[in-house]
Amino acid sequence: MQRWIPMLAAVLGVQLLIAGILVMRGNGLATRPPSAPLLSTPLSAADRILIEGHAAAGQSEPRLELVRHGTAWVVHSDHDVPVAPAKVADLLRRLAGLRRGLAVADTADAQRRFKVAGRRFSRRLSFSHAGKTIATLYLGKSAGLHKADARVAGKHAIYTVDLASYDVPLVASSWIDTQMLQIPSDQIAAIDASGARGPAVHLTRTIAANKAPGPWSATGLPRGRTLDQSKVAALTRAIDELRVDTVLGRNVNPNWQADHPQLTLAIRNTAGKTATWELSRPKNGDFLVLKSSTQPWYFSLTTTAAQPLLAAGVPDGLVAANPGKTHAKMIGIKKIPLK
Repeated sequence: MQRWIPMLAAVLGVQLLIAGILVMRGNGLATRPPSAPLLSTPLSAADRILIEGHAAAGQSEPRLELVRHGTAWVVHSDHDVPVAPAKVADLLRRLAGLRRGLAVADTADAQRRFKVAGRRFSRRLSFSHAGKTIATLYLGKSAGLHKADARVAGKHAIYTVDLASYDVPLVASSWIDTQMLQIPSDQIAAIDASGARGPAVHLTRTIAANKAPGPWSATGLPRGRTLDQSKVAALTRAIDELRVDTVLGRNVNPNWQADHPQLTLAIRNTAGKTATWELSRPKNGDFLVLKSSTQPWYFSLTTTAAQPLLAAGVPDGLVAANPGKTHAKMIGIKKIPLK
């Protein structure tokens, strides 16, 4: 029996040593309770968000940079165009709500396999304040609808979270405020519309406080024609609901033919401020270019979005049909001059 005591003591010592090593190393799969936030650093102070994607060999990594000026965010990597007000707030809210849950892996090989490694990832989100990085998050393979594998920089554990890579787009048009040019229809007091052909039409109406706007009146219509109130309503509705597609830049491109606009609209609101829109058709491409006097950028519009505006620039775009002429044409009657 005496000879077994040293052997058992040695085995116990080895077990205690292994336990001590495990305690010091920690268990990467259970370092935090399931309810712990994924990101321990609050992101409300961030003034810069860099979103990067993984590029194929030989290509530069796609990236999009958002910068905060005061309380407003802009797409710094795309001409400092304003971000839609709720976009960044929604992203930060979702990030703050991410929880660790149960880790799925914690090895370097797993990081590469789940695409959350330092050089292999679907998305890398870097948050900084005053030039100093405060948090970095890697998003990897999709793990279901609006779910992805994720890892916080400096940590080994990989978790499944309620945020997918496609929820953090790398395309500027997914972030910009596409409604920035809209003018509420009930605040439009006058419109000057001039197209590439035909005379300019001047539209006005009276808008009194606490009263419904009066009917539109017009000057510059073709002789003998009257204004169609429903067509003007369609025009003001198109101005009210306009959504730009994307931003083309600050400098004009000769292909856009901006010096020969298809339509020019001078829109005056009830406060007396005027916004002038010039809509041109490029030599190439299935889109139209819009320049507003209130913004420094040139915008792209889809043909569908531009069509209600373009209708105002044609001679008959705002006038009512001539009932007498239409009826005579339908029954085949020709007007014979009296002798």
